[in-house]
Amino acid sequence: MLIELNIKDFAIIDSLSVGFGPGLNIFTGETGAGKSIIMDALSLILGDRASNEIIRQGAEEAQVEALFDVSAVRAKGLDSVLSEAGLPPSDELIIKRVVQRAGRNRIYINGSLATLVTLTEVGRRLIDIYGQSEHQSLTRPEEHMELLDSFGSLGAMRSHMADVYREYAAARKEFESLVLDSKNTADKKGFLAYQLKELADADLKAGEEESLRKERERLQNAGKLGSVTEEAERAIYSDSGSITERLGAISKALKELSAVDPALAATAKTIEECLVSLEDAGAFLRDYSSSVEADPEALEAASDRADLIGRLRKKHGCTLEELIAKKDALEAELRGLDNIEFKAGELEARVKALKGKAEEAASHLTEARKTAAAELESLIEGELKTLGMKGVVFEAAVDADAGHDGGARLTEKGADRVSFFIATNKGEGLKPLARIASGGELSRIMLAMKSVMATGRVSTLIFDEIDTGVSGSIAQVVGLKLKEVSRGNQVLCITHLPQVAAFADRHFVVSKKAAGGRTVTNVVEAAGEDRVEEISAMLGGLKVTDTTRKHAAELIEAAIGMSGRKKAPVRRPGAAEGKG
Repeated sequence: MLIELNIKDFAIIDSLSVGFGPGLNIFTGETGAGKSIIMDALSLILGDRASNEIIRQGAEEAQVEALFDVSAVRAKGLDSVLSEAGLPPSDELIIKRVVQRAGRNRIYINGSLATLVTLTEVGRRLIDIYGQSEHQSLTRPEEHMELLDSFGSLGAMRSHMADVYREYAAARKEFESLVLDSKNTADKKGFLAYQLKELADADLKAGEEESLRKERERLQNAGKLGSVTEEAERAIYSDSGSITERLGAISKALKELSAVDPALAATAKTIEECLVSLEDAGAFLRDYSSSVEADPEALEAASDRADLIGRLRKKHGCTLEELIAKKDALEAELRGLDNIEFKAGELEARVKALKGKAEEAASHLTEARKTAAAELESLIEGELKTLGMKGVVFEAAVDADAGHDGGARLTEKGADRVSFFIATNKGEGLKPLARIASGGELSRIMLAMKSVMATGRVSTLIFDEIDTGVSGSIAQVVGLKLKEVSRGNQVLCITHLPQVAAFADRHFVVSKKAAGGRTVTNVVEAAGEDRVEEISAMLGGLKVTDTTRKHAAELIEAAIGMSGRKKAPVRRPGAAEGKG
């Protein structure tokens, strides 16, 4: 329930504070006084997009703040929304919107910053606003299914339908893709087989590129390798006066002298060991130089092999290691293509089973909708009769939504098309709601819808000029219906009709005047004689007489009698005031 609304520097409102109560809260006032601005402020609190055009001229920011008692709706998903946003659940909720001219807008929920998404989710659980735009939504057939499903509490069935349909649709898409692929399977298999043969014939080995690089470098330098190693072998071993020959003589001399002076023994041994190593090196170089020779064919083969690997890498755009892995992947893909017919058969059976499951869910949903439609028809006709439409016939038609093949068209919402039809007078044929010409009739239809469907879903209902196009005794009936709705919900209503205003539990008068060279808006709660005076003004216009005052008092007394409640104690003006 909305407890209090504070508005600052919003449109033509400078500063305004209004306290609300349970039951029927009525707003009256001349056209242009600012009633719609209050509704705009509430819409902002509930998640409407903000524009800096709403900021009062001369101010840098606009603020709207609302206090709610949410104890009645915490179990209806509000706590989970708050928890997901990192906000602790509470029986009271303070929502604040700050809109700055510089474009920096902020949202606060219980003092913590929040996102517009969170605010929208919270707002739709607090208040349902009905204005002139809802007249149009009521005439749109695409909205009728949502209204019927909401009335029938079919949310769980809709969720199940959506789940099974998505599973069916995904399997069908996969099957259709597989069938399309199968048409090109032969060509694809041929191409894959060609690629696989090319890689298999190449017989690629990990690290082969580096080995080939080294082999090519060795073969390209065979002449130099042979001449240099042969020359080194001769200098070390074969030539007269070679290093080993000279070192051998030195080793022999030192070995003999070490018998004279043992201090030379260690050095003699070291030289002898070096001599052995040099002799081994010379033998290796002799064998190596004799084995090295130019081999143009081997060089050409190594170059061809390296070029093949290079071409394959460039063709496939990957490394040697990735080419080797690709060969395994191609083999697996070919095996998969070989099994495509088997896979298609399996998938086709799965699609058929899932379609049956979706059709079953859609069938249950259809039956539930038809049951809900019959109940809705009866209730709406009853409500409309109390609203002065005695011969009305209302129909909520649930028909199969046919696809292009003539069969039922399955969607996440089932397989139905829901349309509302009405005959407003006895003997007339049923017509779509969109063809209802009378604004008064459409207003009463919408009020009947709200009476039947909205009660209990949210705690607060707002009706912005619900009485458009009605007058006289029908206006009184509309006021009574609003009163009845307010017994289960807090109701806020803007009206121009005294017959409706007479039913108010709290009556707020909105007015504007010039002050200090600017327009200001006042909201005052009218009670007692002030309320009689306001309804008199609504009845008599500029000239209020004792006769109109008497008529106003009679309207209030009649409203009390029709609503079956005792007369409320007189409130004094000033309980909720503000200026703008």
